[in-house]
Amino acid sequence: MSDTAIVGVATFASRLLGFARSAVVSAFFGQGWKADVLNAVFTIPMNLRKLVAEGALSTAFIPVLSRSLEADASGARARLLVRALFMLQLVVLLPLVVAGIVFAPAVIAVLAPFGGVSEKQALAIDLFRWFIVFLIPVSWSAVMMGVENTHQKFAIPAISPILFSVAVIASLLLWAPTMDVYAQIPGVLVGGLLPVLLQWFPLRRLGYSAKPLLRFWIPEMRETLRKWGPALMISGISLLNQQISMTLATTLPEGSVSSLANAIVFWQLPAGVLSASVITVYFPRMSRQVAGRDWDAASATMVQGLELQAVLLLPAGLLLSLFAEPLIGLALQRGAFTYENTVLAARVLSWLAWGLFLSGVFNFLQRFFYAKGDFRAPFRVSIVWAVTDVLVSVTLMLTPLGVLGLAAGSVAGFLVGAVTLLVLAWKSLPWRRLGELGWFLLRVALALTPVTLAWFVALGTTGKWWVAGLTWPAAGLLVAEGLSALVIVFLSLLAVGIQPWRLFRPRLETPEVSHEA
Repeated sequence: MSDTAIVGVATFASRLLGFARSAVVSAFFGQGWKADVLNAVFTIPMNLRKLVAEGALSTAFIPVLSRSLEADASGARARLLVRALFMLQLVVLLPLVVAGIVFAPAVIAVLAPFGGVSEKQALAIDLFRWFIVFLIPVSWSAVMMGVENTHQKFAIPAISPILFSVAVIASLLLWAPTMDVYAQIPGVLVGGLLPVLLQWFPLRRLGYSAKPLLRFWIPEMRETLRKWGPALMISGISLLNQQISMTLATTLPEGSVSSLANAIVFWQLPAGVLSASVITVYFPRMSRQVAGRDWDAASATMVQGLELQAVLLLPAGLLLSLFAEPLIGLALQRGAFTYENTVLAARVLSWLAWGLFLSGVFNFLQRFFYAKGDFRAPFRVSIVWAVTDVLVSVTLMLTPLGVLGLAAGSVAGFLVGAVTLLVLAWKSLPWRRLGELGWFLLRVALALTPVTLAWFVALGTTGKWWVAGLTWPAAGLLVAEGLSALVIVFLSLLAVGIQPWRLFRPRLETPEVSHEA
């Protein structure tokens, strides 16, 4: 099994458990105000971890770690770097967590105001003071993941997030009837610690130690810190943009936060399983190729990654849009979660789905620039992306679209960001390759026409069979129609001359490209 497939299967299992968590929360709290508060507050530390964990810091240290291993086969310099990184996280995170606990009321007043409703704000403050502690173990886990991925070890890091979801789900099922929304607290804390314990021994087997070391002056650490600054600003823009969307949702009618959060859970399944899996495998590969000054191979890897994103995410986005209502209805519609809740969340998901491929291209091309050591271009483009998103979101949310305007803003931002990065990336590639990529994208788009027509034919024949939520007949129809759609897409891809399985194998040949660093 290829590395991408290993990561994809494990991430798919993790995302399914993410569905399960959303289903449990929805069954207990529906899309009411408690669910809104829980989802809004949980988003804050989850976004912060992208700054201090797998986002900015991993982006900065993986290329440096790759070059350290290339320069020093013994791995001594790499081991010092990893220990220094653990110390850096303690120095940064402990004050951040303490400040979050002390100043929780101010944080909630800004990031989750809920119209100034005291009951909602009081609950949000209580939850935030516990959830912010989660940052420490999840950040250590991210460093461990980065080290193992750099050594081409993908299985254990990919499995680790599953433990988090299991802990949260178990905590909700055990204590939600008595602890209400507070039942998620022990699950988050235990779930943050379990991935660290799972990866501890694999890290030791690779020769690394998790014992913090105050060695910020070693060359590798100084280089990591130099790269972390720009990466931190880029991730900070992403964090701020996502947090603004959730904060804006708290100002909309009740249910807006939860419908957006529930739609994002479904959107993140293909984004995490497909897009993130490709990035997880291709980013270290491009970094090693750049470290070896093999620019032809790095450019070829980038092009192959874009083609793989297209053949995975364009069909996934279309199917997610078409199947939005039945997916959410069968997964979440039970207990306090009604059909009206299903319709609202599905409408948000249908809009978000159109940005799935665009987000994949945007995030993948950012890694291509990071692998080259170029943080300036992604930073500037990230500003354009975020401004576009916010402007469109604020404009449209004030119309009858409401929360759908936030989804439209997200799609618009990814469109502008992806196109801009693509144009900039092609400065180091011949335009002939851009034409070939364009033709590839056109063929994938043509291959999606039959499944779209088949969906509307099936809908006219069977009607909306999901309105009652999860039933055995509805589950059977979802499986049957879903598998049929995948078969149609697969056969259509073959008909336009695309063999998807070939994209999972690294190319032996390299295209004619410039050697620009």
